[in-house]
Amino acid sequence: MRPNGGRTLKGSDEALALLAKEPSRGRVKTRLCPPLSPGEAARFYTCLLADTAEEMSTLRRVRRYLFLDPPDSVERVARGPFAGFERLPQRGADLGARMLDAASLAFRRGARRVVIVGADCPAISAERVRQTFRELREGAEAVFGPSADGGYYLAGLSSPDPRLFEGIPWGTGAVLRETVARCRAAGATFSLLPPERDVDTREDLQALRVWAAARAFPRCRRTRKWIRDSARQFGRMRPKSGSGVVSVDFPPVRAGSPCRPG
Repeated sequence: MRPNGGRTLKGSDEALALLAKEPSRGRVKTRLCPPLSPGEAARFYTCLLADTAEEMSTLRRVRRYLFLDPPDSVERVARGPFAGFERLPQRGADLGARMLDAASLAFRRGARRVVIVGADCPAISAERVRQTFRELREGAEAVFGPSADGGYYLAGLSSPDPRLFEGIPWGTGAVLRETVARCRAAGATFSLLPPERDVDTREDLQALRVWAAARAFPRCRRTRKWIRDSARQFGRMRPKSGSGVVSVDFPPVRAGSPCRPG
């Protein structure tokens, strides 16, 4: 056991890195304020994070790391659903640097395949992560899960390639498009998973309610309870037609099919 909790599997060659923020008022889900208050947004993110960790804890023979921001929050996060994770601080000036640092650490510790996820997409399942590892084993050099905002909710890697993370316009709708273009320019084999939706805006909250009613898995028991408890508030946010549908402008690419420049 590591002193900060989290059992590591020395014989495993696959690793999961969960990147998250400490769920404190005014630091998380600020784009949801309004309609949520800072305290409500923090409680909502607490549910998302705990549910993601619980779902990822069902993975077997996978090293699990929880990278936290700010760095000093490592000692403040209770064990609970994070008991099976080694807790470490995030390091890096932007999101790309922090993801690259997390992946690089996992590879240095012996992993041959690494999956990076956040705590913004309740639709991420352990089976989706297993699918990612399978595609990496079958020849994909990178795997991405497209999100509705133009980014990605998951990244799977066979090596820590800085070109996929440096100079990306993080926080814009061009994130995945630019990343895919770099894969093509490098002649790297990549694969795209089914699209999902992060929860960052009022519209995403509307879509979350639709998603939770239509899909029973992942369990996301805390997030689903939060939705039920917030039903009155959701009632004030009338969903737009089609708000639960995710559309992404990338066709599926099979693992083992290199995407070349051009």
